[in-house]
Amino acid sequence: MNAALMDRRVNPWCAYPCKLTVSHHYWSLLVACVLFAIVTRVARAAEPLPAVTVTGRATPTPKPLDIVGRDWVERSPEMNWPTPMFNKSAEIFAHNQIVINASCETVWNRLIHAEQWPHWCSYCGKVTIWGGAQVLEKNTKFTWLSADIPQLLPIGDQTPPGQVDSLVIECNPPNRLGFRTFGRAWTPHGPLVSFYHNWFLKPMGPKKCLVTFEAVATGVAARFQRGHYPEFTHLSHDHWLEGLKRISEARS
Repeated sequence: MNAALMDRRVNPWCAYPCKLTVSHHYWSLLVACVLFAIVTRVARAAEPLPAVTVTGRATPTPKPLDIVGRDWVERSPEMNWPTPMFNKSAEIFAHNQIVINASCETVWNRLIHAEQWPHWCSYCGKVTIWGGAQVLEKNTKFTWLSADIPQLLPIGDQTPPGQVDSLVIECNPPNRLGFRTFGRAWTPHGPLVSFYHNWFLKPMGPKKCLVTFEAVATGVAARFQRGHYPEFTHLSHDHWLEGLKRISEARS
């Protein structure tokens, strides 16, 4: 893959040139239908949905709190957030934690081998690290299938993952990993969804690691999710952590 194409794929303001096939036309029609349904339902809202602020003062959230509001209250003060990437507001915030009975080095090794994610996380599809790299490092670009926020209509009771492009912003072994992610579906106002995934691994002993996983998302898809099933991202991240715990403890 040449450098110009890589830059277009990670830059949310550039198009993705490709040869259209029957499959592309099918998914394009499906995405267009989803966008119409989302925009229509959002436009009918009586008042704007509440947002959360990653840096600075939090915007008021519903009372009683939905799961996004509860996660925001429980957010970790130890996380690093890029500025000014999400210093305004976003519709989705998720905070998840788990204790893994393995060293943080072992857990870290599982995280940075991103092409292995689908083997232990059912919410991830195929991962491709650009440039032939074997692990995630700072400024690494990679493409993957993510179901953190659905971008397509459910098929039966399953929500198909959508292809997204990511760029590693922070990589501090074996403790901190953060990457920015853009969905490939677009609206007149930008990507249907943009994410920041934030991992912090804190040693609690020779073979015990506290893993904090937080994420923030904004965009039309995130707004739709906040209004209709705000718990989705939190539950999907629980699965991420449970899978990470299983695979890390199996080889610890």
